[in-house]
Amino acid sequence: MERLVLDPGGKWQDVARRAAVVLRAGGVALLPAEGVYGLHALSENPVAVERLLALKPREEKKGFIGLIADPEELPRWTEPNARALSLAKSHWPGALTLVLRAGPSVPAALRNPDGTIALRCPGSAFLRATVAGAGGIVLSTSANRPGEQAMVVPVGSLVERADLVVDGGTLSGTPSTVISVVGDRVHVLRPGAIPIVNS
Repeated sequence: MERLVLDPGGKWQDVARRAAVVLRAGGVALLPAEGVYGLHALSENPVAVERLLALKPREEKKGFIGLIADPEELPRWTEPNARALSLAKSHWPGALTLVLRAGPSVPAALRNPDGTIALRCPGSAFLRATVAGAGGIVLSTSANRPGEQAMVVPVGSLVERADLVVDGGTLSGTPSTVISVVGDRVHVLRPGAIPIVNS
């Protein structure tokens, strides 16, 4: 297991490049995400997806979150309506995860049983650079087992099983807000860093 320290005032771009190399090679990386640490793998690599599932099996009716490097990629992967596009414009890059109807080009590992996909363009420049360097949607899931507290410092059994750990220090513990958008209706699936209410 390789461990790197993410220094916001230092050469974080070098760490992002290394993380992208690990993901492209089919590795699993533990990275600082929105307020908590997450396990990450490249969605288009079947071996990487299987390794991620072995570390953190998907809960029933819950899939992985897909990270994209640029808000402009949203229409490539989903069928966004005006409300979804407006929310993305207002809050991306940032700690908002949108659950939308998946487009035909979405990798199977990202498609939920109900035909939706959860996407986020992260607020972290480091994470966006990592995703861009990986060259595809990066799967993200919190680095804790069901029922456990979210990981805010990179320690624990899951850490030891990752190929790369990027230590970003102690995180806030507040994850991204997850919302479903159907038509003009917004339903909050998980409260988080961005205050949004059902409407």
